[in-house]
Amino acid sequence: MFISGKKSEIMKKYLLLVEDEKLWEKFKELLERDINTEIMELIKKEIKRREKE
Repeated sequence: MFISGKKSEIMKKYLLLVEDEKLWEKFKELLERDINTEIMELIKKEIKRREKE
């Protein structure tokens, strides 16, 4: 558990299963940062896009 300030935050870990090896290789070639950061950015963009709908 990570505690910051008055709130305690629990970091959860998730496993990503990618069944399409070619697609995964293409994605990794596009990475500018670490995989976790890139995936989190994709999630944030998708949430923003769907909130606008």
